Amino acid sequence: MSPSKKNKIRKLLRDPSQFLEHTMAMIVFISILIATISLWEPFLHYLAHRGEHYTFLIFIGEIFNVVIGIEFLKLLCKPGKDTLLEVLMFVVARHMIIEKTSTVENLTSIVTILILFITDRYFLSNPSFACESSEKEEKEDEE
Repeated sequence: MSPSKKNKIRKLLRDPSQFLEHTMAMIVFISILIATISLWEPFLHYLAHRGEHYTFLIFIGEIFNVVIGIEFLKLLCKPGKDTLLEVLMFVVARHMIIEKTSTVENLTSIVTILILFITDRYFLSNPSFACESSEKEEKEDEE
């Protein structure tokens, strides 16, 4: 298949997929608004039962869900490695803080966060790596 035909096929597939991405982002945005408004009930429950064990963790879990939803929306609107790492960090942090986990699960979460930070520090922040990846993206866009 010739390069021009491949480019036409890519363009035909890219436009509808971008429309679907934007549609899903709008649905996620509306869901986040509803979830944010819905935080009022867990907040009142927390205020009424703040002395009870785990009440704060339950409320923080609800907040984490909204924050992860916001980060996911950012990922849909502006896909990138930085945004993906932020979403993964929030998901791991939520699991580690909210869930009842064993020592091995905690160690796995800590190692996962360490790997995410190393990835961010040495691969995403590395100018030579960023230049190589952006050059590849530019060449793909030109085709």
